[in-house]
Amino acid sequence: MRIAFTHAFCWPEVRRGAERFIQELGAALVRRGHEVTILSAAWEPGTSELDGVRTVRLRRRHQDGWAHEADFGRRVLPRLVAGRFDAVHSMGRRDALASIRAAKVHPRRRTVVTDLGLPSKEFWATAGKEAQVVAKVTAGIDVYGCMSHFALDFLERDYGRRDGVVTPGGVDLRAFTPAPERERRPTLLLSGAFTEPRKGAATVLEALPLIAREEADVQLWLSGPGDATDLLAAALPEARARTHVLGVGDADEQAGRYGRAWATVLPSTDDSFGMALIEAHACGTPIVVSTHGAPKELVDIGVTGELCAPHDAAGFAAASLRAFALIRRPSTVEACRAAARRFDWDAAVAPLCERLYEG
Repeated sequence: MRIAFTHAFCWPEVRRGAERFIQELGAALVRRGHEVTILSAAWEPGTSELDGVRTVRLRRRHQDGWAHEADFGRRVLPRLVAGRFDAVHSMGRRDALASIRAAKVHPRRRTVVTDLGLPSKEFWATAGKEAQVVAKVTAGIDVYGCMSHFALDFLERDYGRRDGVVTPGGVDLRAFTPAPERERRPTLLLSGAFTEPRKGAATVLEALPLIAREEADVQLWLSGPGDATDLLAAALPEARARTHVLGVGDADEQAGRYGRAWATVLPSTDDSFGMALIEAHACGTPIVVSTHGAPKELVDIGVTGELCAPHDAAGFAAASLRAFALIRRPSTVEACRAAARRFDWDAAVAPLCERLYEG
């Protein structure tokens, strides 16, 4: 098949789960014999190829994200009309709407969208004209994918679509492997946009002194984009002293961070998935997440991770101590690796998407 991915943002200029999603899935589909093109945008336009996937980057013209997505949707439309694709898989609603319109010229083409967030009508009602775009995409797309069952519940409840499918993120089990050894100090890793309040970094910082009552050497690594100054200024001095801000780092360093940590944590709310969590599992590391949102779907309690209530520092501290007990079990590394295999790009996610493209 000839498959196009569309997304207004491009790896590595923007380094989030979605940008990795299309590159890694595209490479897995190429390995299965398909032709894959990514249509995207960046401040530096051009064309490149990585792992057999061709990427075309249109020039980005707007700093504002909403304006950029709208502009990208308009400009990608003629390329989708002209392109001889069997399926178009979109990551944004504006480019998904362009795909739906282009499919009128290509009636046999399959249109697919993966909603990277939550299809919440309440949220989109606050976004002006975007709410109309969301409604049109929800009604007109052939396949509406969500990254978790938690997100699918919104799709059915708010938009009445009962045929949505889970199109999760994936992991490369060859690139994400256990580290030769753990940190000697009990180490929590929070990987992602830790400055977003809903990610729960404040809860982790509040819990650190509580964890230290049992694990005197506990430390926290903050890995990802953003300035942690305000976050740390609001924390207790003991929590600040135990926290190390690692920054984004090189992409190929991330597996080492997961593998050396004792637990990867994300006590968030309203998350639609958790790429960092399955990557941590691939590295043999248990996870600690909240009971609100999709990440809880990734946990086998007492085997590959632990749960806590959101915004509950004491509950998070107790869950982290249980996760430390897990990492001291010889069986935990393989249990976590086994959990990650459900999201292997080659063995699981690419075959799933292949079936969706075929109809």
